[in-house]
Amino acid sequence: MLENVCRFIPFHKDYNSIHTINFVLETEKQVYTALKIESVYKLHYVRSGSGILHTMGRQQRLKKGDLFFTFPSFPFCIESVEDFSFMYVSFLGARGNQIMEMLGVGQNNFYFPDYEEVGDFWESGLDVKYEVSDLMSECVLLYTFSHMGNRYFGTDPKPEKDNKTPLRIKKYIDDNFSDTEFSLEKIAQNLLYNKKYVSSLFKKEFGVGVSEYVNTVRIQHACTLIEQGFYNISHIAFCCGYNDPQYFSRVFKKMYNVSPTEYIKSARK
Repeated sequence: MLENVCRFIPFHKDYNSIHTINFVLETEKQVYTALKIESVYKLHYVRSGSGILHTMGRQQRLKKGDLFFTFPSFPFCIESVEDFSFMYVSFLGARGNQIMEMLGVGQNNFYFPDYEEVGDFWESGLDVKYEVSDLMSECVLLYTFSHMGNRYFGTDPKPEKDNKTPLRIKKYIDDNFSDTEFSLEKIAQNLLYNKKYVSSLFKKEFGVGVSEYVNTVRIQHACTLIEQGFYNISHIAFCCGYNDPQYFSRVFKKMYNVSPTEYIKSARK
């Protein structure tokens, strides 16, 4: 049986395309503890066995050949049931959001059963050289999207929505969350929209408020900084857009149920 495989992809900051971050085979047993949130999109393929995807108010049974998505600010936890293994590609970028919108993928529609036909292509992606890993992971993502599109448009064609404005709002947040003067008013001013319109449109599109999403992105970035060896809480807070380290600590603890100091101790171990 293959051991865990994680291929990190060379970084390129082009939000108008798709940036794949890593391509992972997960064979370790998954234990349900508590829901977690992440700062990236993930497309998962169930490689073998059975499991359960836990989300807010829903438990989705998983079997070999199933696809499922997770999203930024989307609480979830994966639990193994029997001989469970899965693969995933994590990604960011406006092109990915556009494709998901086109295919009707969202926080209320994230599970897609019976896609065993894409399994061999996913497996082949584990064997490529690092120099072309970005190409392969993007190919796996687009190949799977194309199969989903064949089913989607072959059975129940729907007109594509105009989703440029929500994506522009999200891109502005992703690019500027570390600004200590960041605010809903500033988003509205820069994008030339009314702030109430920005707030309602963002929540309707992504299922989460602007403020909650900003805090999620900031705290995820704080975790990344800690894992990279940054341990000064005031410095971390400032780099994530917080002027007040105490407020940063309160937000961090509310989100992770541990303080930044406790998280730092765990990271050092």
